[in-house]
Amino acid sequence: MIVHNDASFNDYFISYGCCDPIVPLLLAVPHAGRDYPAKFMRDIRISADQLLRLEDRYVDILVKECAANHIPTMIARAPRAIIDLNRCEDEIDADMVIGLDWTEVAYPSIKTRGGLGLIPRRLSGIGEIWKNPIPKHRVEQHIINIHRPYHDYIAGVMDNMVQKFGVAVLIDVHSMPPLKNDFDKKAAQWVIGDRYGASAGNIHSDLITSYLKQAGYNVALNSPYAGGYILERHGNPIKGKHALQIEIDRNLYLDSDNREPIEEYKIISDNISHIIDIIIRNIYPKMEAAE
Repeated sequence: MIVHNDASFNDYFISYGCCDPIVPLLLAVPHAGRDYPAKFMRDIRISADQLLRLEDRYVDILVKECAANHIPTMIARAPRAIIDLNRCEDEIDADMVIGLDWTEVAYPSIKTRGGLGLIPRRLSGIGEIWKNPIPKHRVEQHIINIHRPYHDYIAGVMDNMVQKFGVAVLIDVHSMPPLKNDFDKKAAQWVIGDRYGASAGNIHSDLITSYLKQAGYNVALNSPYAGGYILERHGNPIKGKHALQIEIDRNLYLDSDNREPIEEYKIISDNISHIIDIIIRNIYPKMEAAE
């Protein structure tokens, strides 16, 4: 990642160009963290290789060119296995936390019941992640030190954009395992999510989808990924805050084992740059992205 003078850090995320944004658009990458503390590795029963399934592997390199061009960009450094930034604070499986009662958490969502709540508990086909239940204070520390600062920062950047430009657009970037073909339809290689129009004006997803189809990709809208907590938390079109999620097929930029980037990652990086340019030039033409 190219570091600029306007880069800011804490232990768990890094941001670029967010202090004085040149455009009303923020790129965010919540699931690319891949540095696992030794204590965490001692506490789990699965291998580092198996943890790759929880990562949006190397999505951060897909946005580094945008960061280099001063597009506001925010990248989480804490791995999803430690805490999932796309889940609500109370979306916790209480049975995996010592000292936590079910009355203190939200009614279990489908994701939580499937083992993928705020603190991932299990992986399909692999089983339990943790050797033992986690102390409540440890979960609280992760919420206070990682989850809340990340979302507070996004909210603050978007508030500043609304004050400066009258609007803010969040693009939340993820990757997905290859999807299966649906009858006679080719599997989507990109999935655009806007919570069925609840988190962003339709023109945003229409422009992105149109561009990607013209570029030769198979594209889906809100299926099977419509967006999660991040879009729910930060998207509010009525107040000028638009939030979209982008899911990218890992086969487009990773090797056959989905472990390391291949040369084609540069193409996907260019696609993301074009998406930003299209949104800025077509929806907010007076705020063109820097060349």
